[in-house]
Amino acid sequence: MKRVPFFCIAILLLFFGTGEILSAQARKQLGYDWQPSQVSATYQFTLDDYSFQSESGSVQRTRLNGGGLEYASRKLYPWEAVVSAQYSGGQPLGQHLLTLEGGAGYCRGYKRWVPFGRVLAGTARTSSNDDMYLYKGAKWGFAVGTSAGVDFKLTPHFGVRAFQLQNQYLPFGSQGSVYWSFSSGITYHFHS
Repeated sequence: MKRVPFFCIAILLLFFGTGEILSAQARKQLGYDWQPSQVSATYQFTLDDYSFQSESGSVQRTRLNGGGLEYASRKLYPWEAVVSAQYSGGQPLGQHLLTLEGGAGYCRGYKRWVPFGRVLAGTARTSSNDDMYLYKGAKWGFAVGTSAGVDFKLTPHFGVRAFQLQNQYLPFGSQGSVYWSFSSGITYHFHS
């Protein structure tokens, strides 16, 4: 279970390294565009890695809905410095999850499309109405996240986050937890 985030980090590092090695060829063949720093606001749907049996006997999985804010500084383009805050809540346990993370990313702009990959680390807080993870109250812990996605520029200042798939490892439970999130939303680009 704990190997999953390290596997994701290894894949993203391979992606970053390959992208940088091949960047000279990519510039000649595809031609990429410099991308300005941006702020993103997203809706987020999250699935946890565990299921449980409810009082009615049915097996249920925790599903969380929420939102996130993210700032990506691209002063060292194509590399990014990223900070992110996300909050989500859901049923059937009344779980609430808050994550605050920062890290690095890599992106390339091709016409209006901007694919990206990121590795973030920070802190997470979880709480619920029940004794989830066998804790009596809210619990804080170290979080590691990897993500990849694509933004689409509508105008020089505004765009759409077409999708972002995120894998987060959180230290809750006896073996830790893995959360998969899908998000989409809007972006605002700062031009200097």
